Amino acid sequence: MKNISPSALPHFQGLTTEDLDTFLFEFFIIFQTYDYTVDEKKLKLFPSTFKDATMHCFMGLPGDSITTWAHMKHDFNKKYRDYCRSNDAKEDIFRIVSRRTSVLLND
Repeated sequence: MKNISPSALPHFQGLTTEDLDTFLFEFFIIFQTYDYTVDEKKLKLFPSTFKDATMHCFMGLPGDSITTWAHMKHDFNKKYRDYCRSNDAKEDIFRIVSRRTSVLLND
């Protein structure tokens, strides 16, 4: 098992412009590439992908509050899924707003 360089990891800041699915996919691909299949390894390195407010949020969690990768992934998704929309969702929302604006302007 090779060591993963921190520079190889994707970074997540929790911005609305970030695509949560893309971030998680990149994280998954890197771990597969380096043959890190054990949840313990994922749990140890996942926080090093956090930046800014995301890191502060993570550091505010009680010790040992997340003990499995499934729990980490669930809580991470729960926290950021509605805030960080995928690019597809952003485009859908833009189309809805554009149509609504068009309808309002034509009334």
